[in-house]
Amino acid sequence: MHQVAEQILLQIKNNTLPPGSRLPSQRDLSQKLGVGRSSVREAINVLVVKGYLEPIQGKGTFVKSVLPGSDERLERLSTAVEVSSIFNLMEARLLLECKSAALAAERADLKDLKKLEKVFAQITAERESYNLFLEDDFKFHITLAEATKNDVICEMTKLVLDKLAEHHTKFKTDQLSQNYKKISVDTATEVFNAVKKHNCEDASFWMKKHLSVITNELSKVL
Repeated sequence: MHQVAEQILLQIKNNTLPPGSRLPSQRDLSQKLGVGRSSVREAINVLVVKGYLEPIQGKGTFVKSVLPGSDERLERLSTAVEVSSIFNLMEARLLLECKSAALAAERADLKDLKKLEKVFAQITAERESYNLFLEDDFKFHITLAEATKNDVICEMTKLVLDKLAEHHTKFKTDQLSQNYKKISVDTATEVFNAVKKHNCEDASFWMKKHLSVITNELSKVL
């Protein structure tokens, strides 16, 4: 029963069943999930108690408009990120990640540094594909955010990077300058070295340099 509830909850969280939508009939859910109707009924009751679903007499069961743990301000943040231009996102990223780098330098433990080293090795590897290089770069920034030990910073970083990834697919990578990757890697190296030395000031300084390189390059190709 709990597994059935988790499957329905997953559909709610990934927006397959968005807030305010009507839940399929118990028979349809039973067939789709491959379980008995009694299991579906019990799972629905669990999610009603937890505040995810709301039964309305004569109409059916609906996903609640405001879900447990949701925050209208966070929803507005998500919407703002969704519609922002790439340069607005980079501006927000500059404010967020410079402080994030400083905190990572202050708080990173041996486990964090080993993880960063592994991810950073992928960045420095020769990659002809810009998309693979970008993917590795984003992994580095997310790992850096994780080293801050601050879940809010991690989630905000992921939110901004996810949207940036969509923007990056819209421009022609053959217009990038020849030394872009080298400068990007060089400045990221300085960030990594500063974090290893637990030098907060240098980590923030070089992150600003690193992100400025990216912003300047984007301004040439967009």
